[in-house]
Amino acid sequence: MATFVDHIEQSKRNVVFLSKINSTLDNCWDWQVTVCFYTALHLINAHIASKTNSNYLSHYQVEKIINPFNDSSPACLDDNVYKSYTKLFQLSRRSRYLVGENNQSSGSTIIQPGKSTHSLHLRKSIHHLDLIIDFVKLNYSVEFPTVEIVCKDLNGLTFKNFQITN
Repeated sequence: MATFVDHIEQSKRNVVFLSKINSTLDNCWDWQVTVCFYTALHLINAHIASKTNSNYLSHYQVEKIINPFNDSSPACLDDNVYKSYTKLFQLSRRSRYLVGENNQSSGSTIIQPGKSTHSLHLRKSIHHLDLIIDFVKLNYSVEFPTVEIVCKDLNGLTFKNFQITN
């Protein structure tokens, strides 16, 4: 079973990998978005391991245990961090499977084929990942590397855990 520290160390390696992909391959937005999500996944799994001394393997299990709207969630997150995690999950699915998802009020999901990933999606992913990293740093006193990211859609924006360059 992976421990809190194992998940934190994996997330640190992932964010360094993200910076390397970003600096080497200037158009692989899909992979960068995917790495953002898996970095967040390990951070959330570290949080879950800390709160429950357990690991949750499926995305459904993770969502259920962190959901702030579920009264029985032992590792619930605040609304903003939870929403950031779910948005990263959706952005990653879009990147990996080239689909968009629109959740309908009825609870069903409509899959829209043919959705490509662009620098705008990396901007959204960096924003959400920054919030999740900050949550873990503040709640668990974890040091996290600040990495450099180059993306025209991030110019002029500031983040706590990413250095944006031209």
